Amino acid sequence: MGVGLIVALLSLSAGVEKTAGELIHIGRSDFGVFQSDVSDFSRSLLPESLAKRVATISGVAETAQLKLFATEVRGQSSFFVFGLRPEEFVWRRLVLIQGRRPRGNEALLGDHGARRLGLGLGDDLAVAQGKRFPIVGIYHSGNVFEDSGAVLPLGVVERLANRPGEITTVAVALRPGLRARTVAARVERRFPGTVAVYEPGQAIKVDTSSRLIVDTGWIISLLALIVGGIGVTNTMAMSVVERVREIGILRAVGWRAWRIAMLIVSEAIGISLLALGIGLGLGVLAAKQFSEHTSTSGLVQPDFTAGVFAWGLAFALGVAVLGAAYPTWRAVRLTPVEALRRE
Repeated sequence: MGVGLIVALLSLSAGVEKTAGELIHIGRSDFGVFQSDVSDFSRSLLPESLAKRVATISGVAETAQLKLFATEVRGQSSFFVFGLRPEEFVWRRLVLIQGRRPRGNEALLGDHGARRLGLGLGDDLAVAQGKRFPIVGIYHSGNVFEDSGAVLPLGVVERLANRPGEITTVAVALRPGLRARTVAARVERRFPGTVAVYEPGQAIKVDTSSRLIVDTGWIISLLALIVGGIGVTNTMAMSVVERVREIGILRAVGWRAWRIAMLIVSEAIGISLLALGIGLGLGVLAAKQFSEHTSTSGLVQPDFTAGVFAWGLAFALGVAVLGAAYPTWRAVRLTPVEALRRE
């Protein structure tokens, strides 16, 4: 259970950071401004007027309004449509690789999204409420998150989301030579209730669901470490009690204390490695189930990095060492004569 929790929570945390890294740098922006303490990024709601006010902050070169709308397209849930204004820098930085610029209620489709959906020029993008938008261009932005979705005019996406006049984030481009951290702090001081996210590690300041996952997960994992350690301690202690005479014979024929200790510890590690294999599988399944059936709206997908599995291994070995400590101490203190006298 402990290994599974470690793998699940760390993979989701890594997924939050990965998504945040893509979302806050849409259009090659330097940082994004979000509503603070929302359940996930897509639920941030800011007034359109905020973009112009952010643009007046010292160090800000340009701002762009962005509305993120999750919908189902061709059986794929949580397909993201980006609402943008054609005159702002995020839209201008889209590289059109096929077709033409849209006019009116026409759509652009990202090249990754086009391959995933099997759609192309001349097809219709069918979204929520039975709305259909002709695809007149295929774009590439260099941002995987953006290239996996579609672009429509901001007003159209606001109507689809039933949130006229409200956007998800303000993308900010800085003047040359300035640090994102400095300007982001100015924005947060000027507009309380917002968070200026300039690096993925800050994502947890916005996404309260992920914050709850991480905080709760670490607490439960700590408890699992203690309980798991007690379980392994009990198992190995019983093993030592049942094999006192065997240990005595080994000591009598010349085994040193460190060899006896290695015997006990290696058995504890074997138990923990078995738990590691089962726990990794449970963790992967739990993380995928969470991302598919919760309010993250498909925005966060678990990211199973080498570091995630390394932490799972470290946890399992920690339980092994913790659980083997007392039985090992007890075993090495047995003298051959004392051990052989026991029944």
